[in-house]
Amino acid sequence: MLAPSLDDIGDDLIWRPLARDAWEDVFRQTGRSSLEQSWAYGEAVTARHGYAMERHVIAAPGAHAERDAGSGTPLALVQAYRKTYWGIGVTRILRGPLWLIDPLADPRSAAVCAAVARRYRGRRLDFLSWLPELPDDPRSQAVLNALGFRRVVTGYASAWLDLRQSPQALLAGLHGKWRAALRKAEREGLDISLDDKARQKQAALLLYDTFRRKKRFVGPPGNFIAAIDAADGKALLSLSARQGGKLVAGVILLRHGTSATYMASWTSDAGRAGQAHNLLLWRGIETLQRDGIQWLDLGGLNTESQRGLARFKLGLGGEVFTLTGSYL
Repeated sequence: MLAPSLDDIGDDLIWRPLARDAWEDVFRQTGRSSLEQSWAYGEAVTARHGYAMERHVIAAPGAHAERDAGSGTPLALVQAYRKTYWGIGVTRILRGPLWLIDPLADPRSAAVCAAVARRYRGRRLDFLSWLPELPDDPRSQAVLNALGFRRVVTGYASAWLDLRQSPQALLAGLHGKWRAALRKAEREGLDISLDDKARQKQAALLLYDTFRRKKRFVGPPGNFIAAIDAADGKALLSLSARQGGKLVAGVILLRHGTSATYMASWTSDAGRAGQAHNLLLWRGIETLQRDGIQWLDLGGLNTESQRGLARFKLGLGGEVFTLTGSYL
């Protein structure tokens, strides 16, 4: 990945808008995809926040391809959220583009970044807020700095859990305390169920919202998660735990392409005492594997304000990653 000059690369790339079916096909090819670049997430942002969506595959022209011929080699997929305020065009890109090439090893990734910058802040009144799906690496920073961006927030961190492993391998990869808590939860007589009916999903989101407000932590509101579910009825995976017939905890996961994200959870004193979250998430992982999901994004690691939750997620033994940060 070479640091580019904005003036000399990326202007020959093809920007091809995609209808939903075509978008979903390419989205699945990206493998470890971010929720924020999924079609359903974009529809939720439109419904709840009024942004317009732009969705394109960015391709390199072939040897004999015309720039507008709709051909070429796909390099990346990008979903941009756009809104205009008093003539100022504001664009947000969260965890994109998604790559069909290795962004560090393939020099064409620098051209993609230059093309994104040119398209969304090439005019005087264009403003781009960008959290690129690029690793926290000096090469990523060099490209973005060369394009005139400055980092305003340090790198977002999370972890990927490889669900292509066998259940036995996943179990062996759990940290010892996490595995012990899972075994304890299995002895507690908890009843774990999938919330597949509309009223069950609504109840789960209401309980989560109540818990979120009570604990005063930052998290997506239930109505935003419901908007994602409305845009893709196969996205939401909600699991609830009962003890003695009473709801004690819940976990919400969201599927996108061949990946899923740990989105939200809630618990009670009884759920916490019975280690319900460990069993809920383990059952969720089993369900995702049956659905053919290959990767689970653990939904962010905040070791400052949510240390306990970060330790819980790290106990699954996933591969920690940090992105290069947010840029203006």
